[in-house]
Amino acid sequence: MFTLQYYLIICSLLCSSLLVGQSSHTFLTYNLLNYGDEDDREDDFITVIEYVEPDIIIAQEVVGTSGYNHFQADVLDIYAAGEWSGATFINQSASIDIALFYRHDVFSFISTDLVNTAQSAGTRDVVEWIMEHNDSGVQFNVYGVHLKASSNPPNPQTRLAEATILRDYLNDLPAGSHFIVAGDFNIYSNSSASEPAFEMLTGEGDDDDGRLFDPVDRIGHWHNNGSFADVHTQSPRSGNYGGMDDRFDWIFVSEAVLSETYEINILEDTYWAIGNDGNHFNQAINDGNNSSVNDAMADALHDASDHLPVMAVFSFPGGDPSPYQIVITEVMVNPAAVSDSYGEWLELYNADTVTISMLDWLLLGSGSDEHNVDSISIAPGEYIVFGRNNDSSVNGGYNADYEYSGFQLANSEDEIILIDDEGRVADQVAYDLSFPYLSGASMYLKNIASDNAIDTSWAMSETPYGDGDYGTPGRAWDDSTSAGIDDVIELPKEFVLYPAYPNPFNPTTTIRFSIAVTHASLLEIYDITGQMVETLVNERLLSGKHEIIWNASNQSSGVYFVRLSNSTFQQTQKLILLK
Repeated sequence: MFTLQYYLIICSLLCSSLLVGQSSHTFLTYNLLNYGDEDDREDDFITVIEYVEPDIIIAQEVVGTSGYNHFQADVLDIYAAGEWSGATFINQSASIDIALFYRHDVFSFISTDLVNTAQSAGTRDVVEWIMEHNDSGVQFNVYGVHLKASSNPPNPQTRLAEATILRDYLNDLPAGSHFIVAGDFNIYSNSSASEPAFEMLTGEGDDDDGRLFDPVDRIGHWHNNGSFADVHTQSPRSGNYGGMDDRFDWIFVSEAVLSETYEINILEDTYWAIGNDGNHFNQAINDGNNSSVNDAMADALHDASDHLPVMAVFSFPGGDPSPYQIVITEVMVNPAAVSDSYGEWLELYNADTVTISMLDWLLLGSGSDEHNVDSISIAPGEYIVFGRNNDSSVNGGYNADYEYSGFQLANSEDEIILIDDEGRVADQVAYDLSFPYLSGASMYLKNIASDNAIDTSWAMSETPYGDGDYGTPGRAWDDSTSAGIDDVIELPKEFVLYPAYPNPFNPTTTIRFSIAVTHASLLEIYDITGQMVETLVNERLLSGKHEIIWNASNQSSGVYFVRLSNSTFQQTQKLILLK
């Protein structure tokens, strides 16, 4: 038996046990029973919503645009004027549609799309909404579902076809995606013979990225089975409606939401078919005494719809900044001397005045990348290196202060998020190809006081280390005692031609090189046949670092080579022009 008092106690304990800086929000799925503009039911909906206090509502059986607008104006705006918005609504060919409403102080709407699951007249596409949590910036997908009703043939096979399309779509999402799939599934059991749609949605397969999970794991033959009385959602009405004997309405979650990840998690023991006390099998929800809700609420649930709403509470990062001044100062995204699995690393700097323990901090990337730091401290003004491998004989020659696992850096775009032991963001960098790094060359933060979310705050390393890659792991990029001061630059001690950036390019790329002593120098471009196609420099250059922009607008796509030479030195780098 699930009572309201028990739910409130559990929720209170869970919310108090959240990490500092995290917040919890209630999601509600509700079949509104052909709602268009029924004044006699709107007060009942308001009673239910006041009781639950949801932050997102996924509604089924909304009768077109009129029902969508009236639920906003006549229910949500009466309940809490000015606090609710509706995601962009798609009026499907079916007479009853799916809509999402949200509290705009908590969430923001990004986009609406359709998953083309409709198989015949009267069936609906699944609706996809991409949402964002305002405080943390965490984005997630919500899918609104209303599958074909009735157990009579061919309806189970129609549901299977709908479920197959949805599962294939979800499988194509990136691994570790956070998504919630909610609605009226009209599935009678988990029997693969009579209801194959359920196995299609929740079963293991060759690709499990789109697999759905029941948060309360109450799986079985629930149709007209008193053993599942506590999770039944239909019908809260007796008589022709049959009473409480089916579990049609669900909130399913992806594995990432079910697991303890930072972005979004379902809180244990918060999933509830609202008003179901487990004591009304084959009865109306307001028959006799309902031990989970008061009489007014039981009556509202009975009168509003022939489905019980289902709720679950999800935790999100609160977005509060960490007080710790730890800065991500250098990143080796794509090592060339060794494989990524050995040679990737990132550098951190303590800009604080105290030693900081990073025990139980999280290192997060996009998707499911996550590492829980088990032990390391960083002193004031100290640099430390987190690496995928701490053996300098095989990792390309850097010294790792800490070896991590479960986290890797994508070569094109990714993010690095440092979360302190109380769930607050200490630092984060989201990079893409506009950031200045190449295969074999790290990117470093030019000044630790700069905004490291901006690509121009970074530069590509020109200092070789270890087995020939470029970077300064574990020290300031300019070897100064004050990290990242642009005007403290040592003269180069050798001739070096650095990798061009960007590469591949179209049509311009920047070529950087160092001259150890003032010398007559030659910088030339050769094509794949060895023919010289352009001379960029042919003059006496002063000692120091130089850069030249080559504009290849007049050249054809292909492989080229840039060669830096003088009377005692020659070095070549490969270029790829893609038009």
